[in-house]
Amino acid sequence: MKYVLITEASRKAKAARNVYESLRHHRNRKLTGEEMVAEYAVKDGILVRQEDKYRILNLRIHDEYLSPFMKTDMNLFQMLMMDDKADMRMYRAENGWMLVFEGVPAGPKPFGSQGHDMR
Repeated sequence: MKYVLITEASRKAKAARNVYESLRHHRNRKLTGEEMVAEYAVKDGILVRQEDKYRILNLRIHDEYLSPFMKTDMNLFQMLMMDDKADMRMYRAENGWMLVFEGVPAGPKPFGSQGHDMR
C-alpha cells in the first residue's frame, strides 16, 4: 500500500478537492468510518471505480513530488509509472486529501531478451 497526502496548502489542493467532491457525488462505493493510513487519520473514503481512475491520474501528483505540502511514501518513478491497473481509494484527511494505491510496482519491469538492456 502506497499513499499520497495532499495538504490544503499544496498547489494541487483545489484540484484534489474537486476530484473528491465529484467522486463522492457519483456512483463510487463509499467506505465508512475512520481509518489510519500511515500515521494520518482519514475518513469518508471512496473506492474509485475503473472508469474514474483517470481523474486521479490526471491530478499529476508527480508535479508536487518535492513539495513540502505533499507527503508520500512513493518515489518519483512509482508516481510517473502509475497507471489504471492500481486500485485507488481517496479519503478526506484532517488537513487535506489522502490517495491510497494498491498494486503499484516497486521497480521497473525487466526488458530485453535477457531481462535488461544490452546496449
